[in-house]
Amino acid sequence: MLPNERHQEILELLKQKNTISITDFAAELQVSEITVRRDLELLDNNNQIIRIRGGAKLLENEKVEKDTNFLNRRFYNQAAIQKQEKRAIGKLAASLVKDDETILIDAGSTTLSLAKHLHGKRGVTAIVTTVNIAEELEGREGVTTILSGGIFRSKTTTLVNPIMDRMLMQIHADKVFIGVTAVSLTKGFSGNDFLESEVKRQLLNSGKQIYWLVDSTKVNSISTIHISPFIKEHFIIVDDGIQPSSKEQLEKQCQLLIAARERESADE
Repeated sequence: MLPNERHQEILELLKQKNTISITDFAAELQVSEITVRRDLELLDNNNQIIRIRGGAKLLENEKVEKDTNFLNRRFYNQAAIQKQEKRAIGKLAASLVKDDETILIDAGSTTLSLAKHLHGKRGVTAIVTTVNIAEELEGREGVTTILSGGIFRSKTTTLVNPIMDRMLMQIHADKVFIGVTAVSLTKGFSGNDFLESEVKRQLLNSGKQIYWLVDSTKVNSISTIHISPFIKEHFIIVDDGIQPSSKEQLEKQCQLLIAARERESADE
C-alpha cells in the first residue's frame, strides 16, 4: 500500500472510530507500528489528526462542541496542536505573575494556556484582548478581568479595537504576554494578520516587562507581517523542544526562558 493510500485509510478509520491505538492501526493496515508512527506524525504535522497517548484521534473532535461554528473550530484545532509544549509555556508564564500585578494578555492558543494556569493569585488585574481568554478567567478567584472591547473576529476570538492605541496609552502593565505566529532568528517576530499584528505592536508599549510566548515549532520561521525586531530586554518563553543552535542564537538577542515539557513514555 502506498503512503498516500495508508494516510487515507487512517483518516477513514478515525472517522469510523474517532480514536484508535497504534497497535490497532498496524493490524488494520497490515504494516509495522514504526510505519504507523511515521504516518501519524506526518498527518499530525499537516493538522489532520491529533497524536494522543499510544494512538491518534481526529483533529476536529478535540474539545469542540457540536454546535461550535467553523471558524471557532479552527481556533480550537490550532490550540490542540503542540498542546504539550503550549501547556508547559503557559504554566511557566503563569508562575511569573505576582500578587497585585496588572497584566496584559494577547490573543492566541499559547496565551490561552497561560490563562488556564493562572491560579492561586491575589489582587491580579488581567486586561485581555480576546473573548475566549476572558471566558477562561471568568469567576477566577484572585483575578479581575477587563476585556478591551472592539470588533469581534471569530477566527481567533479576538477583539480588534480601532481606538485601542488610545486605551493602551493609559496603561502601563507590570507584564505583557504576547502570542506570535513565527520567530525568525534574523528578522524577529512576525504574524499573518495585519490588524492583529498592529495590536501586538501597541501592546509592546504598554508594559514594564514583555514576554513572547512561542512554541519551539515556530522558531526559525517567518510569516507575512513583521511585528518587532528582537529587543534585548524582552523575554521569550519557549518549550525545551527548541533546537540547540536556535537556543544559542536567541540567548544572544533576548532573555530566554525554557519551559520543560512533561515527559511521555517511549511508547507514545
